[in-house]
Amino acid sequence: MATETLSARRSSPLRAFHNRNFRLFWFGQIISLVGSWMQGLAQGWLILVLVDPQLRAGVMARHGDSAAVSSSHLSAAAQASANYWSGMVNFAGGLPLLLLCLFAGVVIDRVDKRNLLILTQFLMGLCAGALGLLIVYQIVTIDWVIGIALFLGTIMAFDMPTRQSFVARLVGREDMSSAVVLNSSMFNAARALGPAIGGYLLAAHVSIADCFFLNAISFIPVIIALLMMRGGNIGAPAPVSVERKSESLWSQMKEGFAFVRENHTMRNLIILVGSFGTFAFSFNVLIPTLVRYTLLPHASSSEQVAAFGRMETIRGLGALAGAVLVALLATPKRQKGMLIAGSLLATACLVMFGLSRTMFWAYLWMSVVQLAFIMVFATSNTLVQLIVPDALRGRVMSIYTVMFLGTTPIGSLIAGLIARKAGAPDTTIAFAVVSLIIAVIVCFRPGGLISLQTDDSPVKYASQEA
Repeated sequence: MATETLSARRSSPLRAFHNRNFRLFWFGQIISLVGSWMQGLAQGWLILVLVDPQLRAGVMARHGDSAAVSSSHLSAAAQASANYWSGMVNFAGGLPLLLLCLFAGVVIDRVDKRNLLILTQFLMGLCAGALGLLIVYQIVTIDWVIGIALFLGTIMAFDMPTRQSFVARLVGREDMSSAVVLNSSMFNAARALGPAIGGYLLAAHVSIADCFFLNAISFIPVIIALLMMRGGNIGAPAPVSVERKSESLWSQMKEGFAFVRENHTMRNLIILVGSFGTFAFSFNVLIPTLVRYTLLPHASSSEQVAAFGRMETIRGLGALAGAVLVALLATPKRQKGMLIAGSLLATACLVMFGLSRTMFWAYLWMSVVQLAFIMVFATSNTLVQLIVPDALRGRVMSIYTVMFLGTTPIGSLIAGLIARKAGAPDTTIAFAVVSLIIAVIVCFRPGGLISLQTDDSPVKYASQEA
């Protein structure tokens, strides 16, 4: 009977919840992430308000929202400006990930991860509160938004790989897959709830600043959860010799690169997520302008912001469905199939999303795109966490984060510049096609993901070398 109980626990996608520290971290994070996704939607709309003079006047005067948008709102200049500045803000927010994340990985392997997370969560809350105050006192400008996005991106360069590596310290290797899937579910549940709440508040004429203040408050639960965890050394760095401590930062960074270069699976996964980060994810920056100028060009601004919120909620629900699918189906033998199928499905459906001209089809294709994205990222994240040794975890997860999210600002900037001339729909289609081509190459070239050997022993990945 005891053996059957242990077997059932190991086969359950919820088994990581048996760990108290993981439960605290999970519930604290979901509250914080709901606030972050709500702020993300508010920031996207804030950019439109700042760069579209008539929309800004209507919001500030609190009267133009009930009327249909005039044709002047749909001018080429307004659309071009919105695409350009959306790209610039996302570029500023992601640039520190690209420049600092690899350095951050070495730091993460040297310091207490729990203490570092407490600091990053506190600073991110300050950023949200500061932007809210700028809006309240009506001194916010696009330059302020870019500046705070740059500072926030600097914090996230340390926060994101720390969170990735900290989860591995909360659970054992046998519960790693469950922890990754539950983290993905948490992230995407928040992605569904946060924009829905933000869209509802903005459509109800609640101040944009309130979304930022609520996000600032949402960081409190995760800080409390981190402080309540048992085990004084739970976030302590792995022990190293005196000789290793004296090695330069660059030498230790090269060790992480060498591990990625020499491991077949890691190399393929890094290339795949890097291509998605650079090209497929660049559509994110274009969604507000797609909704306002292409899908609902003649609707009121209240209807547009509500549709924007629903779009983000649909994305979250699709991603949540993908996380559940991975939790139920992603056995070691199925990981290769889910990676390949998800890569091809996500990019092909993103092309169809770019071709959509009604909200119904946009919602439909977006839900499938997000489901497929999670099939790829939850599975690849699980494999990476299983492959990497603890002593290199911070550095390798930093490389993964750079390729996953650090490449996005480059894609966002390029997408914004191209969309300024070609328009958001055509830019989305072009980037999706490029990402699809790269996915096909990575999956089916000799030595690609099609050659990935999987079995019921995840330890096998750790010794898989070129």
